[in-house]
Amino acid sequence: MKINLMTAGQGLPLVLFHGWGFDYTIWSSLLPELMIHHQVYLVDLPGFGLTPLMDWNDFKALLLKQLPAHFAVAGWSLGGLFATRLAIEESSRITHLLNIASSPYFVKEDQWPGVEGKILTAFYRMLERDPQKSLTQFIALQLQGQTAGDLVPKHSSLPGLRTGLDILIDWDLRQALHQLGIPVGYLFGRLDAIIPFKTLMVMKDRYPEFNYYLFSKSAHVPFLSEQENFLATLEDFLQ
Repeated sequence: MKINLMTAGQGLPLVLFHGWGFDYTIWSSLLPELMIHHQVYLVDLPGFGLTPLMDWNDFKALLLKQLPAHFAVAGWSLGGLFATRLAIEESSRITHLLNIASSPYFVKEDQWPGVEGKILTAFYRMLERDPQKSLTQFIALQLQGQTAGDLVPKHSSLPGLRTGLDILIDWDLRQALHQLGIPVGYLFGRLDAIIPFKTLMVMKDRYPEFNYYLFSKSAHVPFLSEQENFLATLEDFLQ
């Protein structure tokens, strides 16, 4: 097995993880700017793009062999869970963790904002019936009116999509997040229909030492809808 990734640029190593239903090409429009200051690693997550489906431990072991000794990691949506778990388990190698429109736990609970469990379950069933329609609808929800056509990945597999949804439902990293001693940032979109912006207030109470950013004009994809602002925020966080 091999993880599909591409690298470009020079400077502080920066690893980027995409979200559910996408592949690393979602970052393409940011790459020219990111390359100025960073050695950028764009990674296809398991079951997405050209990376085959594999479990977490295999993915982590293979990925770490392809990365430098120390690096910053940023993850969008589902990718934020991967980035956070990597930082928790391999904190000696990671300098910074930035979560973009993500959460340490995606499912709504009492006193915890998130997606209703029944909505995720219904989406899971729809995925089984019509994978392409489900993927298109979910991408439209994330982009909130932005053009999605050129961003729809060409290599999403049903097992990868299914496993990604399982991770969104099952991974709960809230308690383990307390142990991180590196700089941690969470970036939210005020108009996000997937990760409610009030997650920011709840997290500020639980994790007051983290850095928080709210993009007032963005939904679930702030790095596209407010790209210039996002790039400036990223560099400020990584200083």
